Amino acid sequence: MTTPAGRPLIALMLLSAFLAPGCLGGNAPTRFYVLAPGEMTAVAGPDALTVGLGPVGLAAYLDRPQIVSRPAADKIDLGEFDQWGEPLRDGISRVLAEDLARQMPSVRISIFPWRGLEQIRYQVIVDVTRLDGPAGGELALEARWRILDSAGREMAAKTTRLTEATDGAGYSPMVSAISRALAALSREMAQALAALPQ
Repeated sequence: MTTPAGRPLIALMLLSAFLAPGCLGGNAPTRFYVLAPGEMTAVAGPDALTVGLGPVGLAAYLDRPQIVSRPAADKIDLGEFDQWGEPLRDGISRVLAEDLARQMPSVRISIFPWRGLEQIRYQVIVDVTRLDGPAGGELALEARWRILDSAGREMAAKTTRLTEATDGAGYSPMVSAISRALAALSREMAQALAALPQ
């Protein structure tokens, strides 16, 4: 027979047992992802030229640790246990710089912010306004980008809209599709840079 004084203790023990990780199936482990550079083909590029990449802007809804998917035009889902291993803005800057460097091996690519001593011939400013898609569907990338010369004059400007198949459900195929979309974006940038006066 339980005394009135012992009832709070029993209730506390039952609540602790219910909230224990074993009773709730445990916490799901968080998976972390990073973007990867693409398979690039070198294009004709000038020698001894430095290109500055950045700053890279990111739509506010993308600027978070969780990977974002878009099941409908007016709805997004967050991968609570599927997150970026680095800030997405930094990952995009890193991969675009690597992709450009592979395409233009004679060109030095510097990521914003660069040191004041570097002589930047051209600066590529990028604003990613969309980078999502439905799980297992097409990934959409939309980015506005501009190329400025060392005097700040606009030499080129474009809005790029690309789609990439995700090749399967889940976040890993989506991250791979994002990497491929960024590789395609960097190809457009490399072609525009190669066409500028050197």
